[in-house]
Amino acid sequence: MWKNFKLNKFLLLIPLTSLMFCFNSPKNDDEKMQTIMVSVKNTLSYLHYSPKPINDAYSKDVYKHYFEMIDPGKRYFVQSDMAEFAKHETKLDDYLNLGDLSFYKLTVDRLYQRVDEIDKITQDIFSKPINLEEDETLTLEAKLKNVPKDKQEQYNEWKKFIKYNILQEIESMNSKEEAQKEKKDSVQKFKLKDTIKLEMLSPQQKMTKATDEVKDLVKETFTRFKKRKKMDWFTVYMNAYTEVFDPHTNYYSPKDKEDFDTQFKGKVIGIGAIIQEKKGNLFLGALTIGAPAWKSKKLSEGDKILKVRSKPNEDAVNV
Repeated sequence: MWKNFKLNKFLLLIPLTSLMFCFNSPKNDDEKMQTIMVSVKNTLSYLHYSPKPINDAYSKDVYKHYFEMIDPGKRYFVQSDMAEFAKHETKLDDYLNLGDLSFYKLTVDRLYQRVDEIDKITQDIFSKPINLEEDETLTLEAKLKNVPKDKQEQYNEWKKFIKYNILQEIESMNSKEEAQKEKKDSVQKFKLKDTIKLEMLSPQQKMTKATDEVKDLVKETFTRFKKRKKMDWFTVYMNAYTEVFDPHTNYYSPKDKEDFDTQFKGKVIGIGAIIQEKKGNLFLGALTIGAPAWKSKKLSEGDKILKVRSKPNEDAVNV
């Protein structure tokens, strides 16, 4: 059932689905965020059909979920950061009650600082010869790895992560070559018209091409990251609170609300699938019956998205 409630002239609540906020008078960002925090707390506590206690246990869960969203691969922060952040682990419930932005500002400011540093780290890595023959171990599953001990370990982890992606690109090239060979062999075997041109690259050419592609991808990632506004991260922060309280409740900023409304008015047309993000990875959500994704019979809800391409003849690119 859908119901609308008006609180303080600016709160629109859709229970169990979303919290959307609009402001009648201009305020600075801090005032907006403080007001939103207190209003979210009141909304969750008083209007939810089964309110969850907002206490230290809740705070710990929010803390854990928040870092799963802002650093899902444990690549940005180092142990000294996490030790500093941990002092706030049981205080997030108090911050929500008071509209206290100190933890949010501390973590987001540090995140931007670390991203700037890691951007420089990756530039340094790409400026030097990369040896793919070294025997190294890289843990990709976040729950099985620790946050880097210090900046040197962080540097080494990023170097291995870059190598891993280069090897993935090379493997993709090898698979493409093998598929071309098999197709050409089949055409020749059955004496069909052969229009297939084999594009064979030497190992060094593959290494160079793969390195350039990964370098461009990393650069684009950091460029895109730096374009994000801090208010965007506030949305992430508030969703840590709402999703722990109830997985079906989300906070939407005014811009997010506009996108939400547009989507549900049918103005967004695509392959007919919802794209979901979970711990830094993209997955297919529910497929729309009759839409291209559903008709293809090749896609299913829960499929992980690794690469995309806009045209059939173009190479797929990492996401």
